[in-house]
Amino acid sequence: MRGGTLALAVSLGVHAQQSDLPPPPGKLFDVGGGRKLHAICTGTGAPTVVIEAGASSFAIDFTLVQRHIEKSSRVCSYDRAGSGWSDPAGKATTAQDLKALLQAAGERPPYVLVGASRGGLLIRNYLLAYPDDVAGLVFVDPSTEDRLFTMIDGKGVAIAEVTAEQLKTTFPREPVKVPRRKPQTGPPFDRLPPDLYQTRIKLDERLIAAVPDVVAAEIVADSQERERAMLARLLATRSAKQPFGDRPTVVLSRGSDPNADREAAHAALAQLSSRGRSAVIAGSGHEIHLFEPDAVVKAVSEVVQAIRARRVSSHGRHDSGR
Repeated sequence: MRGGTLALAVSLGVHAQQSDLPPPPGKLFDVGGGRKLHAICTGTGAPTVVIEAGASSFAIDFTLVQRHIEKSSRVCSYDRAGSGWSDPAGKATTAQDLKALLQAAGERPPYVLVGASRGGLLIRNYLLAYPDDVAGLVFVDPSTEDRLFTMIDGKGVAIAEVTAEQLKTTFPREPVKVPRRKPQTGPPFDRLPPDLYQTRIKLDERLIAAVPDVVAAEIVADSQERERAMLARLLATRSAKQPFGDRPTVVLSRGSDPNADREAAHAALAQLSSRGRSAVIAGSGHEIHLFEPDAVVKAVSEVVQAIRARRVSSHGRHDSGR
């Protein structure tokens, strides 16, 4: 329910007050209409690396990774609308928000997109919307559309394969009570610097408090349909041969609880690029960026270096032909 709770909070446009939070570690950028999103952009060196966190996650979750990447590349992490220090969602999609944020921050494409968990779906959605903006991809134990299911006529069916009419049969007819979870504490979040760990607990408490106890049935239905439509779009891209093209791509899987189906799905995701590979990170839990940050740094560096090498080669061929 972690992802669902966050989605509902964003759909409702609710957001807790932040008076007792420390100042944001990054900057707030206007993405239109006075609405602001929080981004932490550090380092220098193209291409810029842009990090898309998972559900119920924040920009500061990638501190351990960002502090290494910034030594050799420009890198931005951010809080999606309704999360962290960012304002609630407006009418824009997540991809449109990110596009506006990067423009407001003065960051130049093309980017290396890094997506963790649900963020893996979102960076693919961004690629669909703005293909010229994306030079490479890194997935950190990503969600995939073929492993997200709903129940239709008593059977589990991939949401991406369900029609809008079929999904309507699953919609609630009464307001939905939202279950409460506790803030995420302890491993691996306590691997963050102590001050950021305490701030993260506060951010999570506020994210939880932002969700009402009961949500209207029509809001749940709208959220579910938007999710189905996105997953269906992503599934449809697989009909093309290697829809990621030749963009360097790395897919990382957690290794603490081996799962052949999940690892096969991640391997298949890597194969959507002609220059893709997948790897299982032994001993790591879902939050690889906290359990084994060096593995994420290595994957990002690999993709960045491949893009830089291509640029050097391209310039060399151009110059020799003049």
